[in-house]
Order: sequence, then structure tokens, then C-alpha cells
Amino acid sequence: YVVTDFARSCLGRVATGLKPRSGSRAWRMTGDYGCGKSSFALLLAHWFAGHDQNFPTDLRKAVDPRQFGVERPHFLPVLVTCARQTLGTSILRSLQAAIDQIQTRGPKWKLAQEVRSLLESGRAPQDDQIFRLICETNARVIAESKAKGLLLILDELGKFLEFAALHPEQQDVFLLQRLAEAASRSGDQPLFVVSLLHQGFSAYVDHLN
Repeated sequence: YVVTDFARSCLGRVATGLKPRSGSRAWRMTGDYGCGKSSFALLLAHWFAGHDQNFPTDLRKAVDPRQFGVERPHFLPVLVTCARQTLGTSILRSLQAAIDQIQTRGPKWKLAQEVRSLLESGRAPQDDQIFRLICETNARVIAESKAKGLLLILDELGKFLEFAALHPEQQDVFLLQRLAEAASRSGDQPLFVVSLLHQGFSAYVDHLN
């Protein structure tokens, strides 16, 4: 991975959210196909997960937390690749995978069982359920010292917005606002939300009421 000046700038901007009680924890990245958004998101996920010790030297220097005046991050990445379906379904699947990753032994969390039950029900989850499960999982991983919080990355978000535009009766894009506001106000229980788009929001949702 070659760290360009722009990538360094993006890393620095996201790193401001690592400062105590920062309000800069909800981000949107917009760019053309093939410009490196997903690669940057993968770098961000590994860095926030604390895997930077395995990086090449130049890359390790680029994400050295000391230059940003923050502590070394240790977050649980929830990597969501959106599709033309409800956003909640995509998030639930990725949330289950993330929880399974850290819960390799001992009794399963009640909320992990709830996530699995929702997925197995075959019904589209309600936005309120998704929002609550994300917040509860974030609080749980912090309380049990599994991580300092969640890093929710929504890749290919445009596909979800296309679904919302085609099926306004099934999906309300307000869930995105709730997630962004929760991240910006997450205080001492940090939650990060990063979304990746090929176009601006208006290009997808200009037909919505």
C-alpha cells in the first residue's frame, strides 16, 4: 500500500476522532471507481484493530499515533459490504461475524444470540433493532475490554441507497443519520462510522420524498 499525501491527510482527519470525547467520528468518503477507497478502508480497519505492528516500516510510520497526539487504537472493525437490500440485514451479518471473532470461548452474549435469531428469522430487521444492537455491542466490547469501541465501515453504500430509492416503503435512510449522530456523540464510548460512496448522496436519493 502506497500512502499518498491525500491518504496521510485522511488518516490524520480520522485520527482526530481518537482524542477523548471527540465529535469527529462519522465520516463519508466519496470517489470514483478504482481510486482506492476500499483499500484505504482496509488500511483503516487494520490500523484501528491494532495490527500496525505487522505493517511495512513506511506504513507503520504513517500511522504512528504519536504524530497525531493520540493513543494506539484497539477497535473492533465491523466491515459491511452493502447490497441492494435493507441496510440492517447487511450490518447484522457483519456484526455477527465481528462478535464471533472475539467470542471464541465462554458463554455466548445474549445480544449475539439476538443477532443470530434476527438473521435466521428471515424477516428484515427493524432500524430500531439495528441501532440498539450496534450501541449495545459497542458498550459491551468496551466493558469487557475486548476493544475500545466499534469501527463500522459501510462499503458500497450506494447500493443500499439505490435499494432505498427503489423501495422507500421498506427502508428509511434516517438510520444513517442516527448512526452518524451516535458516533459523533459517543464520548468516552467511542463509535466510528465510515461510509464509502461512488457519488454524492443526492445522486442516489433525489427521487425520495
